[in-house]
Amino acid sequence: MKRETLLTALTVTNFGLLAGLALGRALPATAQGEPGMLRGSGLEIVDSEGRLRATITIQPPAEGATETTLLRLIQPDGQPAVKIGASLTGAGLSFVGGDDQSYVILDADGAETRLRMVEPGGRERFLTP
Repeated sequence: MKRETLLTALTVTNFGLLAGLALGRALPATAQGEPGMLRGSGLEIVDSEGRLRATITIQPPAEGATETTLLRLIQPDGQPAVKIGASLTGAGLSFVGGDDQSYVILDADGAETRLRMVEPGGRERFLTP
């Protein structure tokens, strides 16, 4: 008699677990109310193949420079194509062409601003106010 009771209890338990799994897949998943805050000292985004494609980092102060926050958008070959940086003393933005020989740098450092444009073959142009 004990054996039949044990087998019946085990069968009912298995049936309950199976029903719970079936309901979990049948009901739609919903987000939990308000989205939370993501906090950390850096962020890396990778593509489906595991290659690094974007980063947000905080660079520690270097000799003669202040701490810098840096955003990089990276091409599939690993070359940063867009960089945006900000520090206590200034900010900058750069775009690099696919050939790695053409780029644009926009920089505001203290009271000075400048735009540097470089094309393949070494052609270069600076713009300042």
